Amino acid sequence: MADMFSSSGANPFAGIYDNVQAQRSQIAQYALNKAATYWNAKKPDEAIKEFKKVLAFDPQNKDAYSSLGKIYQSQGNLTEAIKYFKLGVQADRTSVTAHNNLGNAYLQAKQYTDAEKEFKASARMDPINPLADYTLGLLYTQTDRFVEAEAQFNKVAKVSPRDGNVPYSMGVLYNKMGRPEDAAKLLEKALTFKKDFPAANYELGAAYVKMGETDKATEQLSILNTKRSSFANDLSFLLNKPKMLYMNEVNNRGFSQSLGAVTGGVRTKLSLDTSFLNSGVFSKQVSVAIQFNNEMDITSIMNPSNWEISRANSMEAGYYNNFLGVPSTEVTIPKRPFSVTYNPSTREASVIFILTQNANSDATIDPEHLVFKFSGKDASGRQMDTAADQIDGYSVRMSGKAF
Repeated sequence: MADMFSSSGANPFAGIYDNVQAQRSQIAQYALNKAATYWNAKKPDEAIKEFKKVLAFDPQNKDAYSSLGKIYQSQGNLTEAIKYFKLGVQADRTSVTAHNNLGNAYLQAKQYTDAEKEFKASARMDPINPLADYTLGLLYTQTDRFVEAEAQFNKVAKVSPRDGNVPYSMGVLYNKMGRPEDAAKLLEKALTFKKDFPAANYELGAAYVKMGETDKATEQLSILNTKRSSFANDLSFLLNKPKMLYMNEVNNRGFSQSLGAVTGGVRTKLSLDTSFLNSGVFSKQVSVAIQFNNEMDITSIMNPSNWEISRANSMEAGYYNNFLGVPSTEVTIPKRPFSVTYNPSTREASVIFILTQNANSDATIDPEHLVFKFSGKDASGRQMDTAADQIDGYSVRMSGKAF
């Protein structure tokens, strides 16, 4: 039986539908080209309008979803970026690129669970491509899943053994794990594969700082300064760690760190301050003033538990009582200060501690060989330079620096 619309049975609207679809495709393609032009001309708002027009005429256009996501991502609008990347995945669930785009947006938004899901999906679909596995390593590094991060990077290294990004990322991981020696080896390797790599120079410098290799860290800073890299400021910040500069004897109270134990009749072990030696006062607060190079964190520096007082026992600090041992009359040295005050304007700390005279009033002490160590941080959160986190009267005197 013939179709009711024609004697031949053909649908008279079919041609009209095909024509409309062709027109819609043409309009979408024109808008897509126009959007690309705007995007290349760095006119993102105009490009967004055109890409949305593409989707109005072609709702399954994967390029439009991807491009809109990237534009919003570049603008920091991660909510919109994720929205369009998700639509892109829905338009083509077999697209590895679509899953990676969405995963990266989730990662940037710190939505780690969703990001991990997308990268794992991408890795399953294309196990030969190392990108998803590599990015999973970055994700695990950011979230302190160190064992999993290391496994991912080792996996990628087997596929891409000469990709400088892999040893670099492992170096970042090992620095974060507190393994600067391992980090340095990998970062040096990264720089052999990729010569112009400021991020690796910075991370290598950071590893050297943690290792106490200041000269090597300074070499990396010099490279970054030559390249005029923004990483130079970051590495300079790390190198400028807080240090003890000197002991300011002028501001001491009841204590002179420049007097030491000398034998041979020239000067013997110094008795406690005569102002209370025979006064009947058996205990007294004394203080030592220590100058720092940086502004210190007030809470940290005034916390007595961050300080330690000890007797010198090294070539640098000298040896308490000049190797003669500690006599029975020697005062007890408190391990921690009684309290600490700090002047932010002068960057000077006063370490207050208590010395106690004995019952016979013949207690002795070697002030020059008392070591004062600080293990806290400065106002910027930097830990003390381990090469300058302690000071004593002997080392200051031997260095020729004025008190």
